[in-house]
Amino acid sequence: MNSNYFSMAGRMINASICCYQIHERGWQPGPPPTPPAPPVTRTVEGPNDAYFYDVIPVYQDRVGFTQSADTYTPAFVATGDDHINGALVGTMDDGNVVLALRGTLPPNLTNNDFMEWIKDWAQDADIPPKSWPYLSTPGGSHTQVETGFADAMESLWPSVLTMLTDAISTKTTGIVITGHSKGAAMTFLAATMVAQAFPNLANSIQVYAFAAPVTGNDDFQNAYNAAPYAKNTYRYQVENDVVPFLPLWTSADILAAIKFSDSHEEEIWLAFATFIIVETKGGYQAVGSFNYYNADHQYVNGAVVTDSALPAVAKALMAGEYSTVANAHSAVNSYLPCFLLHE
Repeated sequence: MNSNYFSMAGRMINASICCYQIHERGWQPGPPPTPPAPPVTRTVEGPNDAYFYDVIPVYQDRVGFTQSADTYTPAFVATGDDHINGALVGTMDDGNVVLALRGTLPPNLTNNDFMEWIKDWAQDADIPPKSWPYLSTPGGSHTQVETGFADAMESLWPSVLTMLTDAISTKTTGIVITGHSKGAAMTFLAATMVAQAFPNLANSIQVYAFAAPVTGNDDFQNAYNAAPYAKNTYRYQVENDVVPFLPLWTSADILAAIKFSDSHEEEIWLAFATFIIVETKGGYQAVGSFNYYNADHQYVNGAVVTDSALPAVAKALMAGEYSTVANAHSAVNSYLPCFLLHE
């Protein structure tokens, strides 16, 4: 497959999927998700055998790295308790350096990673805001971001900074940051850190976030939108995916959009919504341009989140179509096909 076939977004969803191939040592590699179902051709050990990376050519070669998957492995790292945070860095054939951030680990009871999954989800659920020193308001105060995503990104940052420093050269044209789900939420935080560490490349940062939860408060949104990389920040969302509305998207409030006819269920839901609002101090805001695909993986031109994605997922949840909502979040089965329709 010629990587030039794919748009940058198509390359980056594949890079995001590659990042899921970073595993903690206790995990035993098995067949990757379908479709497609390519063979794992190489397994590369991380430092001290603590974690490893499975090279899957059908994904990696679509990224457009400088060499084919037969001989090339991007730099990669896993950090945190049970290595619940993952990232990879590689050089692309167009001169860009890509930074991909791993999403939340899926549960896999057969591969001994159940506790990793629990710890990863617990980190995601740490929803109160914390100060973010890498992006300040015009008045000089620090912005606020979701604690779990911030902790994950700060855990990865020392290693990511080293990998980026090693990859960046005088021939580097820019830095492309990507991720799916939790990894997508971290892309916005990573952009602020990369811009601070490499100010000469701040205007050349691109961000491609797939199924990203909301990350920062109003101050973060305003400061981010004033940054040079804001114009090259893209959010991708597929119909029926609820994760982009979590933990609470203030301007597209999924908690308020869901209504239960049963008074007891409605009472429980309102109590839950109140808890989320209090814990997040009113919720968070999205950054980047909104790009929406329907359930048939077709791009919806001019879509507005409150008129398209929000009512669709609220309807699915109220109808109890939970498998539809869960499947809509899949990087391989839901987001990747949006870029494969004309392959």
